Amino acid sequence: MGRNSEVKKVTLTNGSGETITKEVETFTWEKLDYVDKVKKAFGLA
Repeated sequence: MGRNSEVKKVTLTNGSGETITKEVETFTWEKLDYVDKVKKAFGLA
């Protein structure tokens, strides 16, 4: 838990041959930005 996320460019090609490039963020499920909110919700803050 707590790995730093990175933003990477990913290029995908669909079945029709169209190529799309997007920026995606990795490890979003490991973000710690809700720790304080969860503690507060459970009366732990």
